[in-house]
Amino acid sequence: MFQSFDLPMERVDYSEYLSILSYAPAEDVIAFVDQISSLIGPVEVLNVRTGLLALPTPDDAGLPAEACEVLITEAFVHTLGGADGYGMCIGRDQEHAAAIATLDAALHADTTGLLRSRIMAFVDEQARRLASA
Repeated sequence: MFQSFDLPMERVDYSEYLSILSYAPAEDVIAFVDQISSLIGPVEVLNVRTGLLALPTPDDAGLPAEACEVLITEAFVHTLGGADGYGMCIGRDQEHAAAIATLDAALHADTTGLLRSRIMAFVDEQARRLASA
């Protein structure tokens, strides 16, 4: 279902790794961010918001129609190093969305690859767990 992320960052499917993090258990994502927070440095949460997102589906004529609305929470963060991050999850868990955004910013800010390998190993593990669930 999910691909492995043993690839250079520019070849990683951005939406897939964000999806994996949003479906991963919130407590796992938050705990992982806590473990590596000293490597990431200070992160400023710019915006966290909750809202309804229309879920489209094709109607009988093949045209997009709204199937339902899904409650989501999204977060935008900024690191002192100048990297921005985005995270979104289904539901109202602001801490989960902010943790995803923090990992996203850390990936964009990582010029040495030290964080990238740890984050992608975590994402791979979460993908394996989700695939076996």
